[in-house]
Amino acid sequence: MNNFLIKIKKLPQIISNFLKINPHKHWMVLLYIFLISILILISVSLYLLYEIKNEQIFQITIEQDNNQTLLKEDLLKKTTETYNAKAKRLIEMKKNFSSYNDPSL
Repeated sequence: MNNFLIKIKKLPQIISNFLKINPHKHWMVLLYIFLISILILISVSLYLLYEIKNEQIFQITIEQDNNQTLLKEDLLKKTTETYNAKAKRLIEMKKNFSSYNDPSL
């Protein structure tokens, strides 16, 4: 217990010693931080590359219901009937070309 209390009492002194300007010490701390971050980034990149290579990164399961239809069949029938009727009228108009007289003459 005494050892712990001594360490706590020396804590402000340790912090003040760390905060004193010592370029070599701070450069080493920065160097370690960057090296650790680069190693982490490389390892994550290699893991993702491995997952992509094995095609396991984005596995999606597709559930299909055969009973469910996305289109309403009665509306589809009405739409196709109207287009068929328009096509028939267009064919009739091409066959029976009627000329209109200009009313201004």
